[in-house]
Formats: sequence, C-alpha cells, structure tokens
Amino acid sequence: MTDVATLLLSLAGFAALFFAMPRHQGDWFGRKLSVATGRALHLSGFAALALALLVAGAGFGWSYGAVAWFGWLTIAAALIVTAHTNRDRIMRKVRR
Repeated sequence: MTDVATLLLSLAGFAALFFAMPRHQGDWFGRKLSVATGRALHLSGFAALALALLVAGAGFGWSYGAVAWFGWLTIAAALIVTAHTNRDRIMRKVRR
C-alpha cells in the first residue's frame, strides 16, 4: 500500500508542477491560468512530493524509503512526459 500511495502522490505532485507552467497550461487548457493558480499548483506540487517522501520513509524506513521514493519519482515523471508527448492523441479521445 505504501508503494501505491507514494506513486500516486508523486504523480499528483509532478502533474501539479507540470500544469503550473504557463506553456503547458496553454497546450492542455487552451489558455493560461491565473498567477495565483500557478503559485497554488507549484506549492501543492512540492507538498505532494514531500508528502510522498514522508509516506515512503514511514512505510519502508528512511534508508530504503528514500530509494523507493526516487524510483517512484522516476516512474511518475516518465508517465507525465509520456502523457505530454501523446497529448494530441489523448485530447482526440477525450473530445469524442
């Protein structure tokens, strides 16, 4: 269960940081979000990544938890990059 929580928190954190960037907001939403929303996304992204580290450390112990956290961070980042790379395909399916 610790693995799932760490992955989901890492994924949510990277997604929030991704959508905090104005360039990606325009790509995915067709417009830029407000500055306050961007700041909130930045803060919540970093908070989710920190919470993922706490979950992994508490669940596995701090030595193995840090290693597991880095592994799940890598997988979460790869999923975000893959989704962005396939954005056009994803958006076509959503619009149907």
